[in-house]
Amino acid sequence: MIYQSCFQQSKQSGLFETLNYSNLELGPEADSALENFCPELLAPEFRIQLAQYATFLYWWRTSPEDHHDWIGFASKNDLEYLEHHLPDETEIKMLLVRNEILSGSKYCSDLGIAAQTEKSHHGVTSFILSMLSDLKKKLPGEYFELDIGFTTDSVIMKKTLFLQFMEWLNPFIQYCSRKMNSHEFLIRNPEQGIRIVLDRLFNIWYLENNLSIYDMLSKTTYIGGKYKTKSVSSHVSLGCVNYKREADENLVEASRTGRIASGRFVEELEDKFCEKLHVKHAIAVCNGTLADAIALSAIAAKTNRKNVITPALTFIAQANAIIHAGLNPVFVDVGKDGLLDDIPNMAGENDSIVYPTHLMGKVCSSVKEFNKKYPVLEDACEALGSQVDGKFAGTLGMAGTFSMYVSHSFTSGEGGMIITNDDEIAEICRSIRNHGRMGDHVNERFRFPRLGFNGKMSNIQAAFATAHFDDFEQIVNMRKEVVSKLTTRLGDDFGVASHDVVAHAFPIKYSDKESRDRALVAISNNGIECRPLFSCIASEHFSTSGEFPNAEEISSCFLYVPCHHLMTQQDIDLVCTAVSKSRSS
Repeated sequence: MIYQSCFQQSKQSGLFETLNYSNLELGPEADSALENFCPELLAPEFRIQLAQYATFLYWWRTSPEDHHDWIGFASKNDLEYLEHHLPDETEIKMLLVRNEILSGSKYCSDLGIAAQTEKSHHGVTSFILSMLSDLKKKLPGEYFELDIGFTTDSVIMKKTLFLQFMEWLNPFIQYCSRKMNSHEFLIRNPEQGIRIVLDRLFNIWYLENNLSIYDMLSKTTYIGGKYKTKSVSSHVSLGCVNYKREADENLVEASRTGRIASGRFVEELEDKFCEKLHVKHAIAVCNGTLADAIALSAIAAKTNRKNVITPALTFIAQANAIIHAGLNPVFVDVGKDGLLDDIPNMAGENDSIVYPTHLMGKVCSSVKEFNKKYPVLEDACEALGSQVDGKFAGTLGMAGTFSMYVSHSFTSGEGGMIITNDDEIAEICRSIRNHGRMGDHVNERFRFPRLGFNGKMSNIQAAFATAHFDDFEQIVNMRKEVVSKLTTRLGDDFGVASHDVVAHAFPIKYSDKESRDRALVAISNNGIECRPLFSCIASEHFSTSGEFPNAEEISSCFLYVPCHHLMTQQDIDLVCTAVSKSRSS
């Protein structure tokens, strides 16, 4: 109440109607109000920042009915733009379910607080960075990065964090005041230098419309106008995206060098896969489905085999890849564990490639037996990092494939990778991903001895992925911790809690299809993204004759929920509560 009363007095003086830095002298009404509630601001070292500091407090304390539990900040130059691009209250509350602080920027969060004024006022960036450099140890990392300053141009936070925010804002203001008296930039710009600096600091206001959001928890930026909560309606999604500052740097480099179609980041990502998985070759492609199709085509070209034995229970992309490669799918039922455990005797087996799926991250250990009789392509799209007998999924057969789709343990948004120790397979894969081209020599670049795809990964995709690959072990460990917590409360119906498994998702079993279908609706209505555990594609999509009882049962009785590494305890509680209720209904 004391803030309210003193600022109502000050408001009458017109101090807070606008921020006019051309006249920073405050009238007697403001002095009187400040003396009553915040006398420390009357000290000479604060006078230059007084309007800024007071505006923070004023706008925070004078919301209509003061009923919001969050507040927002933006640099002064962005206010007019942001008034039309802010989230509505419902969206903000939904976003703050998982975050105490959200910050956003129409500049995609990678520009400094003075970058937009540097061209017209040379030196302002170095001045502000010089002020910030001495404060690095005092400012919380979520607000500050030394090379850039404030990480974004706007912030949304819960009111409960406001005092913490002000605790470090106060020494920041003191330091700025001392620096302003002597810095060369201000000496060169005596009339407008201080105003320019102040413009790059923060104002505060209540958010009412919509804003581009930067999620401080997942480090993900959502830009381009209104944050579409209707299309991203789940509170807990199946996938998540890490976002590191190095990704910005890589993406800028790729863009500025003009190497966006292909370039050094693609080669670097391939090298990182080879080093991590202990293989000779890694071939980056644009998505996991094409990785499968290219690898199948290469194995078929080398072995002259036309049939592909594959599990009846898998994602449809696996069967599609067989068709795209011009081969014939031969579906086999899975075991009780959902994996291709055994291959019955059948006609044409000597003309077949075996194509098992490491479903939900579980490794099909029968691959070593299949290798004795068949060329094997492992679909390890859901199993990057999973192991069996000390070997990584994807390294057990003639070749292996991975997907980097957003719901998988490692992502570049889209993207795929083929790995192999076979030199000939690697050479054919590189040819097929590039239209079937013979080679890179100038005399070979427009000779095409085989049918191919345009399957190259872009340098932009690889730039993003490369920035995060070194964190993969941390991602795996965090994901396993989430799986462990879910298992403790929900059990492990599908066997993904093993130490050697990097789970793609967390499967839940129900007694029958009707119960499972009701659970899908109930869990989704609780804001949790969930899906059936694929379908028996042999019967549902290909009308294959034969019986697939295990595939049918698993397809009918299982669904899966998220277990990604950025799930908070609140997310885990939400999932466990929703699943438990669905089981008892």
